[in-house]
Amino acid sequence: MNKKTQTAGTLKRFGYIPSSSGPITYQIGRGTPLSASMDEEEGEGSAEHSSSSQLSAINVDSFHVWPNGVNNDDPSICKSLIKGNRLLPSVLEKQIAILYGSGPKLYIEDIKEDGTPVRRYIRNEQIQEWLESWQEKGLADDYRTYLNECIRSYYYLEGIFSKYRLSAGARAGLGGFLPVVGLEHISGTRARVATRADISQRHDLTLKDFEWFIIANWEGNNARQEYTPHHRLDRTDPLKYRNPVSYSRNPNFGDDVYATNVFFSGVKEWIKGCNATPEYINSFLENSLSARHHVIIPNAWIAAKQLYIQNLCEENAERQAAGQDLKKIKMGKGSAWTIEVGTEYSDDILEKYVQMELRKLTNFLSGRGKNQGKTYSTRSFINENGQSEQWEIKEIKQDYKEYIEALISYDKRADMVLLAAKGIDPSISNITPDGTVSKSGADAYYNYMIYLTQQSIPEQVVCADINYALKLNFPEEYAKGVRIGFYRPNVQRQEDISPSQRMSNQKEQE
Repeated sequence: MNKKTQTAGTLKRFGYIPSSSGPITYQIGRGTPLSASMDEEEGEGSAEHSSSSQLSAINVDSFHVWPNGVNNDDPSICKSLIKGNRLLPSVLEKQIAILYGSGPKLYIEDIKEDGTPVRRYIRNEQIQEWLESWQEKGLADDYRTYLNECIRSYYYLEGIFSKYRLSAGARAGLGGFLPVVGLEHISGTRARVATRADISQRHDLTLKDFEWFIIANWEGNNARQEYTPHHRLDRTDPLKYRNPVSYSRNPNFGDDVYATNVFFSGVKEWIKGCNATPEYINSFLENSLSARHHVIIPNAWIAAKQLYIQNLCEENAERQAAGQDLKKIKMGKGSAWTIEVGTEYSDDILEKYVQMELRKLTNFLSGRGKNQGKTYSTRSFINENGQSEQWEIKEIKQDYKEYIEALISYDKRADMVLLAAKGIDPSISNITPDGTVSKSGADAYYNYMIYLTQQSIPEQVVCADINYALKLNFPEEYAKGVRIGFYRPNVQRQEDISPSQRMSNQKEQE
């Protein structure tokens, strides 16, 4: 071999090895933080998305696609972390259910004599017939499912991609055709803005700089081969393209292209920690609960053994060329203690050597009485600073209770932070720091009514495209103020309901 490395490249630096007296943990080298090894395993794909990082366009054939996040995976990370959390999916479902209410309804907003705006829900047979015909015209979902998907996109990403299915007859100028056949929801994990203009030297871009949308599976590796381009909807000439795509979003301060989930950005690290807590506890119970010893293997020892194996591989290469038997490493009696080396070095051989040395150590430590008066030792090695290094065996203090309680305390704090970030009172979410459900009817009522007053912006973003489609199809009705929104029934206070009909007494009557 021409090049001999002095450190193990892919050798696992932390681990444990079972023994009859319980597992023994080990590490290679001193002072290597566990987080560093985790970062190495996660790789660049999970690197922290720094706001100071410069974004650059992704070339997909003749399109320049603007990434959503440093690694173009912000929506996927958001989806993965939220789905992996035990708390957030349930909280988001409550928000979705509250906004959806009893479902989409047509309404006209009137002004009462005292100047208070009030909705008057109506029924329009012509508009309702169009809404109910979406699937009959070949669309994937009906209008209720479309709006349900839009609500979910809003609460996950605060942005909604919608594809307009336009009528060919209306585009051709023929009478009797409604311009918009229906709308289709596009997942935010699949949609990216794009342009054919050269933006390779530009970094200060806004949404208006992009006239295309590229739909692809950005989570896979085939986005450049399997993608569908769509024109961005031109509201100055909405019938210009057959299947344009629109992007409705909640404008966020400082974000000029993609919408960002404000709550998620602020608590992402809390979500990561909360999601990892069960894994930490299970790993501790499985691997470390019965561990009594921790072994520190010096880097100098690893480097020496690596050099030894590399030299042995070179010697075997010469022996093979001469027709001689290849040498093996024998660390004990029997084939179980023999390592086949071969003629080419790999870190797998070094890994086997380390594991076998650890097996020898575990046999010694679990030897009970037969090892009395004996010591386990390996040769000392001199490191690059001229200092002596040797194996160290440390007894682990068994602070099970403190460790588990620390994780649980962190978990409770994370729950409080996540609920606070979502802005849902425990009386609505049914989740409190100690895990109990609020039984105060007054708390639930007043907090729910306050929360309802915060639904205007979410409803406006969610219904933006379906109301624009209504405007294109029924301009006269739109001019009269007809809109599509969500009907949320008023909840009566418990004190205004007869005692026998109150929620607290329902279970007793069943």
